[in-house]
Amino acid sequence: MREIRFGARVSNTLALIFFCGDPKMVKLISLSLFVLAVGLLSSISLMSVFHFSMIPAILFYSRSYSWKKFPKSGWALLSLCVILILSVWVNHDIISRPLKNILKVKYYLIGALSIVPFSYYFQKHLNLEQRNRVLKRLLWILLISASLATLSGLIGYFFGFNPLLGVEVSHARNGGLFGMVMTYGHSMAWLTLFVIGLSFQSEKVKNFISLKWLVFFSSIFLIGLFTSHVRGAWIAFFAGCFWINKRLTLFLILLCILGAGLLSLKDPRFLNNQILRVSSNEERLGCWLAAIKAVQEKPLLGYGYLNFEPNSRAIKERYHLPYPEFSGHAHNDLLEVLATSGLLGGACFLLWIFLWFQELLRRKDLSTQWAVPILVGFLASGLTQVTFNDGENTFFLMLVYALSIVL
Repeated sequence: MREIRFGARVSNTLALIFFCGDPKMVKLISLSLFVLAVGLLSSISLMSVFHFSMIPAILFYSRSYSWKKFPKSGWALLSLCVILILSVWVNHDIISRPLKNILKVKYYLIGALSIVPFSYYFQKHLNLEQRNRVLKRLLWILLISASLATLSGLIGYFFGFNPLLGVEVSHARNGGLFGMVMTYGHSMAWLTLFVIGLSFQSEKVKNFISLKWLVFFSSIFLIGLFTSHVRGAWIAFFAGCFWINKRLTLFLILLCILGAGLLSLKDPRFLNNQILRVSSNEERLGCWLAAIKAVQEKPLLGYGYLNFEPNSRAIKERYHLPYPEFSGHAHNDLLEVLATSGLLGGACFLLWIFLWFQELLRRKDLSTQWAVPILVGFLASGLTQVTFNDGENTFFLMLVYALSIVL
């Protein structure tokens, strides 16, 4: 809530200052992108600043935008937003704070509508030289910021103290600056896919960054990803990497197995505690079964957006499902969408993914090379974890979506 109030104050201030003409609004977009590049792997507060500062830009440029050019995938995502809001309205009597749930839809709404100001900024306002200069700066800021977050997390992982957070942390897993291991792991998987995707297009991006720097940053991010010990993030990375290069994927899988073997020699409990985690697997199974039961009970619009988790325990008890004491989300993106917004929400979600994938493949340009692996990674992440509803992961995903459409 503190971040939301902070972001709202920033949004109001920026609206008063910048909502006065095109030159000022362009500066707002530029500032927002640089703020997000700094905060994407380090600070939810900075991400909130980006969100709220984009609202006046969206309103300003929507007046002159040619909506016939708006992508079909964008309409599918906006349709999903409508279904999510409707699911809350229909289930408002079993949701403790329905307005809060509705406001969370902003992640997808702003993500889709960011295409409007981004289109003007990158396609009309900036010439090719200016655009390349801006993209180069954004790329370097993102990579340096994410590297610092990862290195700080690694220091915490090995020594128990995260210097940038200034707090003691667990040796067990690397959570970067987020502190939330799952969130960090999946975001790191997607970012690593982005960098490796660029590495295999090094000739096309040599004016932005050299191959040696891409290899350097990839190495840091791979270590950060491995030490997060998030199995679902590993799977997501390998799935996306397989799309990029099969041989590299096999090599990195062998390297991961070797690393896990060495850690197991150091600590015999590592294999059971960090890799196998049988109880965690069974808990996820219970969540999957509960989500399926939720869809059966409320097939059209589900239990309401973000309202499966508060009801998951009661559903498990009602059907005698495993681990009823474990009250959590569905641990699967599609099942979560189905449980919270029903078949209508699930249809819009799948349509959005299909259309986005189709639009990327049709282009066959640089955006295809870096965005498709991330999309594949996102789909793999969603097999064992809900990343579509996770604030930090959702910021990342929506930024990738909007920029992949525009650039």
